[in-house]
Amino acid sequence: MNKSRFHSLAVVILIVAGALLYGHTLSFPFVFDDHIYLVDNPLVKDGHSFVFNGDFVAFATLSKRLGLDPDISTNMILRPVTYLTFYINYVVGGMNPRGFRAVNIAIHCANAVLLFLVLLHLLSGSRKSGSLTAASEGFIAFLAALLFLVHPLQTESVTYIVQRFTSLSAFFFLATILAYLIAYSAASKLTAAFFRWTSIAGLIVGMLTKESLFAVPFVLVVLDWLVMGIPLKIVLRRTIPYFLCLPIIPALILATSWAQHSGNASVAAALNITNPYADPNYQYHYALTQLSAVLSYLQLILVPAGLNLDWEYPLSKSLMQMRVIGSVMTIAGIVGGAWFWYYRRQEDARRSLFFASVLCYFVTLADSSSVIPLPDLMVEHRCYIATIGALTALACCVDLLRTWCAERHAARWLVPACAGVWILALMAATVARNEVWRSEIANWTDAAAKSPKKFRPLMNLGVAYVEHGKPKEGMACFRKALQIEPSLIGGYENLATMENTTGNFAEALLVSQVGLKYAPQSCKLHFNKAVAYNGLGQTEKSIEWFKKAIALSPTHKQSHLALGVIYTNLKQYDDALKHYKIAASLPTFREFDSQLRFNIAQIERLVQERAGPPMAMSRP
Repeated sequence: MNKSRFHSLAVVILIVAGALLYGHTLSFPFVFDDHIYLVDNPLVKDGHSFVFNGDFVAFATLSKRLGLDPDISTNMILRPVTYLTFYINYVVGGMNPRGFRAVNIAIHCANAVLLFLVLLHLLSGSRKSGSLTAASEGFIAFLAALLFLVHPLQTESVTYIVQRFTSLSAFFFLATILAYLIAYSAASKLTAAFFRWTSIAGLIVGMLTKESLFAVPFVLVVLDWLVMGIPLKIVLRRTIPYFLCLPIIPALILATSWAQHSGNASVAAALNITNPYADPNYQYHYALTQLSAVLSYLQLILVPAGLNLDWEYPLSKSLMQMRVIGSVMTIAGIVGGAWFWYYRRQEDARRSLFFASVLCYFVTLADSSSVIPLPDLMVEHRCYIATIGALTALACCVDLLRTWCAERHAARWLVPACAGVWILALMAATVARNEVWRSEIANWTDAAAKSPKKFRPLMNLGVAYVEHGKPKEGMACFRKALQIEPSLIGGYENLATMENTTGNFAEALLVSQVGLKYAPQSCKLHFNKAVAYNGLGQTEKSIEWFKKAIALSPTHKQSHLALGVIYTNLKQYDDALKHYKIAASLPTFREFDSQLRFNIAQIERLVQERAGPPMAMSRP
């Protein structure tokens, strides 16, 4: 088979395999952060959000002022390109997971194709390409791309809709590299200039997709120098425009931090922009922990067992811990061993690609697994781009074994056959892993079983049970979560809500009071306490606590609605109308707006009837 036919066939196989693997997930529901950042996020449904509503400073704190997760505004400022694709999805098909997930699957397939093309360009365009046969070039490129496509570790970046952040950033990561390679191998100056500027534009757009693309200039240096065989001085000169793009991400982070801290900017605040912990040592502990996490990711790439949406990962607190020392030694051993193997035959393209891929694995993890503290110690989608380096290095090793067998006529088809079985096993594992994403109950049951000492899986499992009409099971999960973490505010809020919902007002009052000892500023607990008092027939106390909830959060729509109802029942229509109108002006809970407008019209009618007939109005 000639090269062009092989390349076309490979691309078709990658697309078809991706569609077959993930096509059945289209109808799976939204899960976890999909609700926070998409379904319940009014900002992503408003096109004005992409110009920050005309006021950057106000937009940086808007989600917090709306009673939403404060990270939403930060996210939309730092990753506007991804949110724009979410907005287009919403405009075209509404909040239907099928459309969102179809785009995710298409991006993942495109990434596999791009990886295949990047590796072909690297190996065929390298000054060391004479050391490899055309068969090796095609085998390495196709095997790495296929492994990337079918690996079960990727499910979190594909099936988990909101993690389009990761897969789309990988698209621009690979597209930037491919355009760069084409630019410097083009025969025409015009073609070279076009692809060079396309590459730079891809990097800029990618940086506005997710912060992961900060690594691209360093990856380009590694690939151009080690694999392509270009002298380092020339490589550094070529990549100057890419390094000049690096301030984009820090500038956005600093500007957002400045806006969120009332004009007070600091590097420390910017580095901790997504860090929810008050512990001043968390950044140091996080960095130590990531030395182990990068090896855990590598272990999952090699043996994808025990995949988990919410990992229970130990926090390292000392450089002298054996876990940390062992991780440092292992990382040094991996990098040192890869360098030594490359150094012995630097003219070998396969060894060069292997060493470069090992370096790229660690470089591409640096944005999330280094000194910038993130809330979760280990999350599978963080290594989506890093798997490119790890799996490419693995493909190089498999090809070395394949050529060794072929040269000795020792079952030359044994290695390709074993690789085929390996691919099929990974595909089966991916299908099995995707089944966990079929429902939130299945996903969180799996996570709770694998992270038994972590409260978050139990909290989310409880919410899933409640949403599926199983309040008793949900409340049991909330109680278990509170046993693990007695000061868990969300646990008290959820449990109090469900006690009120099921009519256990006395128990709801008790839960709210206990929770308020830990969180005296919790608007939700004040609200639930007010609801409990109302359910117990203590109207005056109920009004008092609803007002306290509003004092803590003036935009708490449910409290305004509740007061509107209570004042209506008390026939205090002016007060009822005031709270109903405030509720109507708030952007959340839009599903209640039609009923709310009806209530306002009814109250206005009652007010008018009490005041007498309206004055006649003349027509112009």
